Amino acid sequence: MLDKYIKDKADLISYSQQELSNIATTLSNLKNIINNDNDFKAPFLGGSYKRATMVKGISDVDVYFQYIGTGNSQSALAKLKGCLTASYPTSIIKQDKPSILADFNKIPINITPYKQDIFGNMSIPDNYLLNWQTINFGELETAITTLRQKNPQYIQLIKILKLWNYSNKKGLKNFDIEKRVCNLFLYSYSSSQSISDWIWTFLSNNGFQNDANKFFALMKNNYSDTTLKTEWLKFIENK
Repeated sequence: MLDKYIKDKADLISYSQQELSNIATTLSNLKNIINNDNDFKAPFLGGSYKRATMVKGISDVDVYFQYIGTGNSQSALAKLKGCLTASYPTSIIKQDKPSILADFNKIPINITPYKQDIFGNMSIPDNYLLNWQTINFGELETAITTLRQKNPQYIQLIKILKLWNYSNKKGLKNFDIEKRVCNLFLYSYSSSQSISDWIWTFLSNNGFQNDANKFFALMKNNYSDTTLKTEWLKFIENK
């Protein structure tokens, strides 16, 4: 029964098809706006949106635009912000490091410029906005695709762990959770097909032993169904 409650929660924090359609429309409009500027081209989607591991209220939609201007990374970000502010004057748009954070139609979007050299190597602004730092796009996407093929429920595991991390203020980056899940389950054999066993395995193998012990007690306690659901929600939402 615990696995059912876990999957129910994963479904609740996932975006619906209508919500995903709204996001796609917003991104299409965004691309049209930026593409009209001569300093940018070749946008692509990345992050949890592309990997289908987004969680409501926790994940941003990541979009990247190739910068072909002559300015430094700070100039690229300032130009991006100017384009967006002109088209969305009432939206919350702020420059962060190394991205522009914007909220369009209640959709949090993370917009990052990138440069590409003649060899295809990509780089994004560093945290000091002084230089461009090399980044490897696609490696995590490939790993998540392979993990999904192994068992689609690993995607639910990732979403639940993101909620646990956020609610309990564990401080992990969302992409780091995805990397850790891949490292733990992608190439190792797991005899269990239970998502609750996977949660315990993740916590135990990533230095969260106190949480692992609490979750193990939840797994083994002979609660009634109603009490089990209540205790599970307390654990995952830290309430």
